[in-house]
Amino acid sequence: MFTPQEVSEKTFSKVSFGGYSMTGVDEFLDTLTEDYTALYKENATLKAKLKVLAEKVEEYRATEDAMRSTLLTAQRMAAQMVQDAQTEKDQVLAAARAEAAAEIARLDGERAAAEQKLAVAQTQLADFVRRSQELIAAQSAFLAQLPEMEVAAAPASPVTQDTIRIIGQDIVRGYAEESTEEAPVEEPAQEVTAEPDVEEVPISEAFRMDLDELKFGRNYSGE
Repeated sequence: MFTPQEVSEKTFSKVSFGGYSMTGVDEFLDTLTEDYTALYKENATLKAKLKVLAEKVEEYRATEDAMRSTLLTAQRMAAQMVQDAQTEKDQVLAAARAEAAAEIARLDGERAAAEQKLAVAQTQLADFVRRSQELIAAQSAFLAQLPEMEVAAAPASPVTQDTIRIIGQDIVRGYAEESTEEAPVEEPAQEVTAEPDVEEVPISEAFRMDLDELKFGRNYSGE
């Protein structure tokens, strides 16, 4: 592309006949030079602006790439953080559920053991009440028979303390036999021997009686 200076300095060879007017050609070149100069300057300005804009576009493009990379990195980090938080939450919930289940199982076991102990205690209490009632009934029946026993024994010989002791031991032995029948205990077979003396019958400490203080017949003074 010609510059304005090249256009203004352009010369033409002179001809003798049939040529152009030198004055007209110079005037046209002057006008053309002015217009071309303006266009040239405008073109140069536009090129400079275009270059600046191109550089800005490249800068923006680089910035956009960096921002896009940063955004992608942030998105990946956010997704990883969400995944890690979800995993940690699941682990905490699983541990809490397992601990709660273990605690519930422990409490259920303690409750079952307590209920079993309560049932055993209730059974033992009912058995104790029943046996106590039976003992009271037996003692009441025995006491009710005492006047008859005294009347029958009065005409005979006086009742000695040994007789009273034997009667008391018979009563205790009868109660012991009833208790043995209610709660049988398996024991190895033994040879049958002669019946033990009355004095050898064991007397429970809970029901031991002071037989020496019992009085029958002539010894009974109604105290």
